[in-house]
Amino acid sequence: MKKQSLYLCALLLCTFLLAGKSAQAQKDTTIWMTSLEYRVHDESVYEKNYPTVKAWWLKTDADIEMGRIAHTSESGRVYGSVLFKGADNLGAYIARRVKNLDKFNAENPVAGKENRENIIGPVMRSIWMRVDSISYQEPGYNRDNYPFRKMVLISVSADRTKDFEAGMRKQMLLDASHGIKYNSIVFRCTDGYPANTYMVVLPDKSLLDYYKNREARKEKRDQFKSEYGPLHRLSNDITTVVRIDHLTMVK
Repeated sequence: MKKQSLYLCALLLCTFLLAGKSAQAQKDTTIWMTSLEYRVHDESVYEKNYPTVKAWWLKTDADIEMGRIAHTSESGRVYGSVLFKGADNLGAYIARRVKNLDKFNAENPVAGKENRENIIGPVMRSIWMRVDSISYQEPGYNRDNYPFRKMVLISVSADRTKDFEAGMRKQMLLDASHGIKYNSIVFRCTDGYPANTYMVVLPDKSLLDYYKNREARKEKRDQFKSEYGPLHRLSNDITTVVRIDHLTMVK
């Protein structure tokens, strides 16, 4: 009887632990992004081959990838990003990335050769975690509807990242209280750049629309300068802009 009781207790404990692990995994809704950035000899070659690259990887990694997006830019860099939901999916991608790249090149020799020969200089790899508490996306947001993005890389004083995020949250609340709404997606770097580096992505339908909408937001905020002033001073004190780039999505 004792043995049966002990066995039952052990079984219940295992069931509890496994259920807890499963529930924890299901709750991991963190959005991760890997990014490649580099320069190419010919952007038209990159754009021509990208649909093949995107379709192949999305099919091969259908169980782990949330989406892919690529951009050319004003600075001459190209940016290729892959999105994941949950750290387990990110880890699975990293674990098989090299093997899959070899497989892609074997199955698509022309595109693979063109892509390799098109690269100029080093490739910068980085990993980012989306910070949802300081990001806003309109209901039903679809990134494919926003072919333009302004991208800002920001370095925050290493000991002031909490202050930076708190200031961003306060501005979001202020904007909402004054009827200012716009898509703004913020990532914090976890690998590739220093950990106090943030990426702010501002999607819009075109470069013209972005600046038109930015001016409209500025005019509205200028009506409440006393409210926004402390936040602007905090940002000036603890942040440095590393890079600003205008991105055009590759179809």
